[in-house]
Amino acid sequence: MKSKLLYLFTRTPLHVGAGASVGAIDQPIQRERHTGFPIIPGSSIKGVIRDAANQLDYSETEIDDTFGPEDSTDKKSDKITRAGNVSFTEARILAFPVRSAKGAFAYITCPFLLSRFKALTGNDELPEPPNIGEQECAASPGLVLNGEKVVLEEYCFTSTAAPDPAWITALRSLVPDPVWQTVSSRLAILSDGDFSHFVKTTTEISNHNRINAETGTVDEGALFNLESVPAETLFLAQIHFIGRKKASAKKNKDSEGQDIYTADSEAVLTDLISKTPLLQFGGASTTGRGFCSLKLS
Repeated sequence: MKSKLLYLFTRTPLHVGAGASVGAIDQPIQRERHTGFPIIPGSSIKGVIRDAANQLDYSETEIDDTFGPEDSTDKKSDKITRAGNVSFTEARILAFPVRSAKGAFAYITCPFLLSRFKALTGNDELPEPPNIGEQECAASPGLVLNGEKVVLEEYCFTSTAAPDPAWITALRSLVPDPVWQTVSSRLAILSDGDFSHFVKTTTEISNHNRINAETGTVDEGALFNLESVPAETLFLAQIHFIGRKKASAKKNKDSEGQDIYTADSEAVLTDLISKTPLLQFGGASTTGRGFCSLKLS
């Protein structure tokens, strides 16, 4: 089974909802259970990319082989119920933007995420992630004040070193977005615990009202708040090309056999993402949320 990595870089705030909540946030985002880090579910990625394929000139065979045919309620349909030839994992965070006293904002990451990235890419030439203590960081010179201090949000960190150039080079190459290309002057590697604090407490929270169409005023009790991952966040997902073999199948005893999985799903998906390098994910799409730059490598 062959695998590729899909990078998603948020161009606008992204809300992939976890449903209604009785907590302080009415509509929170989805997160990993064990870390609390934001994610984009694989089902969301697959659905958006499949919809993009439907909008372009791909054949029904290419779409069905790659993503699996849609369920049909037509009992006379000759489509074979089967899985697609491509598997999508959830997109997990790799870098997160926070405010910085110098340089406007910083991209933060942590040793755990860098280790995860190294394992997924299989790049043995990358050095081991640095050991970072609490309230310390490895920061780009563009973030450092007075020789060693880095102020992120309302917290002050001590920069013990600059990030290894090998990590800077590897990260810059992930997406061509010009904003992400400034990562060399904005990168701060924090401890796992400090990074976790930021991704749990510094997401974007926006308040919304529902307007009564007849009165033009706010409906009573219609105030709610919405959590979003901020723009300039980098996610990473795996895409597995299963490589299902061609097979002959019969829907029933009277039908003729037909070949399934005849399309080159890897070529289809690679071409599709090259044609649609900007797609919209998640909810609140009519208010401009969820636009992401994509790169497959």
